[in-house]
Amino acid sequence: MDNSQRKITIYTPEKIYRGSIDIANGSLRTIDIFNSANVYWKDPNEKSFNDAMLLNNASIALEGNIKLGDFPKLQVRLSEVLFFHDSLENLGDSMEKKRAVYLNLKTKESKSTVHIITQTRGNSFFYISGTFHGLFKSKSNHRYIPITQAGITQMIRSNEKWQKKTILIEGGFVGISTAHIEACNFSQA
Repeated sequence: MDNSQRKITIYTPEKIYRGSIDIANGSLRTIDIFNSANVYWKDPNEKSFNDAMLLNNASIALEGNIKLGDFPKLQVRLSEVLFFHDSLENLGDSMEKKRAVYLNLKTKESKSTVHIITQTRGNSFFYISGTFHGLFKSKSNHRYIPITQAGITQMIRSNEKWQKKTILIEGGFVGISTAHIEACNFSQA
């Protein structure tokens, strides 16, 4: 992987995509790339959908880690993304903390503990908890919101019973699609 790419993992209903995205500037946070009005494409001629992100060296796994396949390039529709995390261990967390200090001085807001329940898709939903920095109301207008120190549990219905599956997140940062949030709760951290 060269410096103009970043490894990410994308979760959609019942599928997990892993690969690298093209980035125009290495200092951009992954959440800003996902929230951009114009998602960066190194070669715009490869773009088939206006709401897609290009994954290079992509792999797809189904629920239960059943590998579906590998592709040199794969377009993932952003409207289907439930949440994602990147390969920048601790970077998202430390950058969010710096931004939170600035926002706290400017807006007098402090960080919050957040609990999010996603919509049920297929036979599962996700319970996500972590720390949110800044004003949720302003960020809820974005496609994705950043959560640090994230913990994710997938709740799966199997034969009339619910099972829990813990999702491991690199670096503790996750970007969550606001379109798939069914319910949320905030409390002062």
